This record gives sequence, C-alpha cells and structure tokens, in this order.
Amino acid sequence: MERIGRYEIVKELGRGAMGIVYQAIDPTIGRPVAIKTIRLGEVPDPEERARLQQRLFREARSAGILSHTGIVTIYDMDDQGEMAFIAMEFVDGPTLEQLLCEREAVSPVLFLNLLRQTAAALDYAHQKGIVHRDIKPANIMVTSNGIAKIADFGIAKVTTSQQFTQAGTLVGTPNYMSPEQVQGLTVDGRADQFSLAVIAYEILTGAKPFAGDHVTTVVFKIVAEEPEPAQKLNPSLGPRISGVLRKALAKKPDSRFVNCVEFVEALERASAGTKGWKPLARGSDLGMATLGATEQETQRVIPPPPTTQDTAISEPPKRSRAGVFLAALVILAGLGALAAWQLGVWPMPEQQPPDAIASNAPSPQLPAQADAKKPSPLGSDATPVRTATESAAGDKPPGDAPRPERQARGAAQDVWFASEPQAATVVVDGQADTSCATPCMIPLSPGKHSAVINLDGYQPESRELQVSDSPLTLPTIRLRKHGGILMLTSTPPGAAIFIDDKPDSQVTPAKLNLPPGTYNVTVEKDGHRNTQPVVIRNNNTSYLKISLE
Repeated sequence: MERIGRYEIVKELGRGAMGIVYQAIDPTIGRPVAIKTIRLGEVPDPEERARLQQRLFREARSAGILSHTGIVTIYDMDDQGEMAFIAMEFVDGPTLEQLLCEREAVSPVLFLNLLRQTAAALDYAHQKGIVHRDIKPANIMVTSNGIAKIADFGIAKVTTSQQFTQAGTLVGTPNYMSPEQVQGLTVDGRADQFSLAVIAYEILTGAKPFAGDHVTTVVFKIVAEEPEPAQKLNPSLGPRISGVLRKALAKKPDSRFVNCVEFVEALERASAGTKGWKPLARGSDLGMATLGATEQETQRVIPPPPTTQDTAISEPPKRSRAGVFLAALVILAGLGALAAWQLGVWPMPEQQPPDAIASNAPSPQLPAQADAKKPSPLGSDATPVRTATESAAGDKPPGDAPRPERQARGAAQDVWFASEPQAATVVVDGQADTSCATPCMIPLSPGKHSAVINLDGYQPESRELQVSDSPLTLPTIRLRKHGGILMLTSTPPGAAIFIDDKPDSQVTPAKLNLPPGTYNVTVEKDGHRNTQPVVIRNNNTSYLKISLE
C-alpha cells in the first residue's frame, strides 16, 4: 500500500489482529504522521464492523478535544472503502512497555520524570471530563528527548456525556484496572490514578501488584486482595514509598489521592526521604503479555528507537461459554468479598497512612549520575538533571569551591533550580534579593519556602519546597508558553494562510500556536479568498474551517 487517503505511506510500524499502524507523510504540509487502521472489510458481522469503526472514531474524538504536550495529537479521521483510519502525531521513540522489557531497570530520574508528565496529562484530561480507562505501559510513549505522551483513547469515557459502553461490559486491561472499573461502576479520574499507581508499583518492584494465570484471578485480586507491600519486594524502597503506593492503590476511590499529580508529588517527597532507593528490572517471568489486554502486545512489531510507534490494534480473543461462566462466578465472588469488606463483615489488611504524604515532607532530591560521560537515557537532546553537588560547564554557581553534599544541621542549604527552557528568573519567598536565573543555586534556610519561576512569553510557575538539613535538587521545571492553539482547515485544502494579513509559512490544514487575542484569519487558493475572525484563549484549542467553494 502506497497511500491512505492523502497520506503517503513510508513504512509499517506495527500490526494487530484487526489493523496496521503506518508511518506516513502528509504531503500538503510535509508533516510526519502515524496512521492507525482497522480493516472493516474482514469483519463479516455488520454490528461488529460498526462497533470497531465506532471505537476508532471515538478514540479520535476523545483525544481530538484535548490539546496537551503529554497527549498524542489527533489530526484527521476518515474511512476509505472497507478500511477506517485516523492520522495522529508521530512519536519518535519507544513505549514505556518497550523500556520495561529492557534488561536494565529504568533509572530513578527517568521514572519520576515520566510519571510526573503522565500525571499532569491525565489530570488535564480529567479536567476536560475525559477518563482514559486503559492506562498501561503500552499506551505511554516516550519521545527521543524524554517527553511522555499518552496514546489510545479508544475506550475513553467522556464523563460529561453519554456512556459509551454497555452495562456489565469489561473494558480496559485487567492488570491495570481499578476495582470500580472491573465491577462496572462509575469511574472518574481516580480510576486512572489507580492504573498509574499500578505502573509505578511495577517499575519499582519489577512485578505487577495484581497478577495471575487467568483473567478471573486478576479480577478477584483487584477487588478483594491487597498487593504485597512494595517494600517487601524491593527493600530499598522503605516504608514511605511503600505507603504512598498503598494509598494510591486503595480499593475505595475516596481513600486515594485527590488527583494524579498529588499522588506523584507524594511519591517524589517519599523518594527524597528514602536514601538509596532504586527501581527493579521487570522479572523474566512477568514480562509476558498482559492478561486479557484489549491489544495483543505479543503481536506488536517493535522497530528500534528512535522511530518506534506502538499503537497497533487488536481485539481480545473470544472465550468459550464455560470460560465466560467461570469468569462470572469469580467476579461475583470478588464483588461479594468487596461488599463484605465494605460492610465490615470481612476484615481487610489495615492501611496505615503513609508518613510520606505529610505536608511538611521534604521535596525530592534526585540521585547523582554515576558517570557524567554516560549517554542520557532520554537521548542527546535531553536536558540532564543536575544534583546539588554537580553542574555543567558554564553553569557553575558563584565561587569555585565544590558545594558540600551535607552541611551542618540548621545551616543554609543549597537548592538547585533548573528549567526548560533555561534563563528563567527564580524568586524565593517574594524577596528580590533571593533570586537567580536558571540553571542556578540559591542557599536557603531549613523550612518551608515558596518559589516563583518567570520567563517572558511563558506562564509563571510556582513551587512549594521543604528544605531540610541537606542540599536539595528540584525536578526540572518545564515552562508552558502563553497562548492557545488554532486547528485550521479549509475546503479545498492546501490554501495559503494569513493572520491579520500577515502570511504564515504553513498551508491548510495547519496547527497554529498564537498568543491570546482576536485574529482575522484568511485563507487563499486559486484566486479565491475568505476571511473569518477567531478568538484565541490561553491554554485552549480553537477549531476553524473556512470554505473557498
């Protein structure tokens, strides 16, 4: 196949039971894209064929209303004869699933960075009324410069509109699903938080918290059993990290954190208070495909980074009537166990509140790199995370003397700030004399402090930090540009674009980043010209279609 719609196929990226994922080029603007297809013509049942098409287009609609750097962008969707497809952002890196399949464990810095980015993207989607419902390592992609992007909103639930699935239907990947989801109850963003906590548990311990040889066993454990304490599987984690995971994996949504970012921030504080912690590599016996996954990961084609894409599609195998009956019995048993627990009839293991989530817990202090010459796991374009005891050439703090790794208790401690992009101004506690330009160091007395980070053209960021009796390195602060996004299309496509009579380098369809304000948008092609106004709001995406016919 050389072309799908207007897109020119470059190569195949992945293959599933019902579709193929291609790398392609949009010739109108020369943009690389990933094309996800479903071969509808191979499905004899009309109802099943319609359901598959609905799922693909639902993925496009769910992700299409979201505009976030941590979510794969959807550009287009259409059907072509007996095949439906969506065109989406091409991600030039592996999935988290592929990273976990490597022999070495994920580094602590990479683990926290990916978890933090994913949490921010999920909270953004939840604020827009969308719950993903299938968060798993295969649906978290990582660009060559270390940016995490969530993919596959195929079973996402829009909480502000109608239900997309029938009552009693199990949707999602069982190993990563929340108790309320496997029971078919109402879900919100805390269900995605539970899934994210399962991923964190797996990365830190090398094992899934709810594992079994059969999907019914997995479902029963999710509903009725507590997982092994993370500290028991990985003694380096300590009680603080184990406690945070226990809270995020609580059976009742109300017992979890308020949102995903709060969970990750608590995990970062717990990590900062635990010396020598490290993730473990996934065990060889646990590296199998996820039980009951909606996408059969064993069929995925994994090209080498940095040009991998893992969005292949497949459907779960049909089970026999006996298997369905057995699954129903075990699920009913799990529901009974949960009900007994909620009524106080069946005692469950006590969940002691983790001390890591206390408001006065210290902020994260990331481990130093063992070898400065070792390539970054994020690629050559990644911004390294510097510790308080090291700095890159040209970025040294005042004075040539090395910063001590530990100073006397009660003395001012070095706090290291880094931002992306750099040269942002950091002001601590509102004092102009306590400021610097990133990357930089500020000595602060032990206790609570508030930092504000500003850079022209970007939205201000604030951080609350707790300085203890040792130097502190904050995670890199990623600044967001002021402005919104305009998704502009025209009929016919390929029209020149003018913003307030100033020509733009792109042609339609195009994605334009504009500062907040009102604009006159003009498109022109073959002597035809049309102008329409549009309002751009900060952090919002606007859609505009202009006809020249």
